[in-house]
Formats: sequence, C-alpha cells, structure tokens
Amino acid sequence: MPQGKVEIRFKKLPHFLQDMEQKKWIIDSFPFRYKDAGYIVILKLYREKERKPNSYAKAMVEFIKRNDINYSIMGYIDFFNVYFRSSDEFCDFFEIEKGDADRDLFNDFSEIFAKFIPKEKVITKSDVERRLIGRRAEGNNPNDIYCFDVRRNGKKEDGTPNERSVENSNKAQSLRPELYKRYCADTNLSFFFSDNPEDEKTDKEIIENFAKR
Repeated sequence: MPQGKVEIRFKKLPHFLQDMEQKKWIIDSFPFRYKDAGYIVILKLYREKERKPNSYAKAMVEFIKRNDINYSIMGYIDFFNVYFRSSDEFCDFFEIEKGDADRDLFNDFSEIFAKFIPKEKVITKSDVERRLIGRRAEGNNPNDIYCFDVRRNGKKEDGTPNERSVENSNKAQSLRPELYKRYCADTNLSFFFSDNPEDEKTDKEIIENFAKR
C-alpha cells in the first residue's frame, strides 16, 4: 500500500465517488476492456457498518463478462490498485497464462483499469446494466427483482417517519424508473420486490393498489 504523499493512480476515482454520494447512489456500472474482451464493472460503496478488507479500501468492484453475465470476479479498490483474492482466480477469470503470475499482474491491470474509471456517475445504462445493478443494490436476495408494491415505512419511536434506504431507492430507480419517479419525493415509501416473477405488478396495478389504501 503506497504511503505518504504519493500521487494517486486512480485520479478520477475521488471525483467519481463524490459524485455518487452527492447523487445518493451507492452503486454504479461502467464498461471496461481488457485483452480485447469486454466487461461490465459494478462498483459499490461500503456502507457505514460494512466490514472493509482494510482502512484504505474505497469500494467493492465486480467484473462481469459481457458475453456471460453469470460469470464474474469480485475485488476491491483503493486510490492506487485493484485487488483480488488470488492471482490464480484472477488468471482464470481473465484467461491469463499462469506463468505470467511472476509479474505484478494486479499492478499492470490497475494501470489499464485507471483509464476506464469515469469522473462522474454514468447516467445512460443498458437494460442489462440496470438489471445487474438492481440485483446487487440492496445486498439481499439477487433474485428479488420483481416489484409488486409500494408501502409506507411507518414511524420511529419519536414519531418522525422512517425513511426509505438509499439501497432501496437505487434498486427501484434501476429496475422500475417510471414508478420510482412517481413516488421518489415521499421518502417514507419503500418499493417491495419478490423473487417470483408471478408476483410482479405493472406500474398501473401498483399505483391503483396504493391509492386504495
């Protein structure tokens, strides 16, 4: 880990993280290319009580193959490098000869990765990216992607309204953007999701059911 006044490698990362926080997002995605292959990077901020691998870690990162979105590798980043659990796992995922592991692969990889980090949150997303974000935003069951209701969160002991979590907002905005726009101003409302596609309701059905209460 670099110490002292060393120039950071990921120069755009502080701006990117600050922009995410200002816009109240804890997760984002952006494209990445490595050795002529395309990937989707999911970057997720650590929450207040979430355990970090060390004090320098800034965010979790997941690299997902564009040609197989069910195949991914997890890591984390600070302002200098991307870190993975092992060089073997790294080589297997990115299809690198194991003999190359004598080199500082993570360092070389980070030099390339630095060029792809955006300076601000990426607004335009493909349907694939929005669904990937929706599956990961709340950190619970990744199959809970079928919205079926909008409900009030009740009140705290002091009588003030409970507020919707940032994670729930990010999930709803990714998976049901029009429904989210309708209710986002009322932070006492949360969006409910199921892992059963048969439970999913249309925006019209959810709006009508909410109005009846």
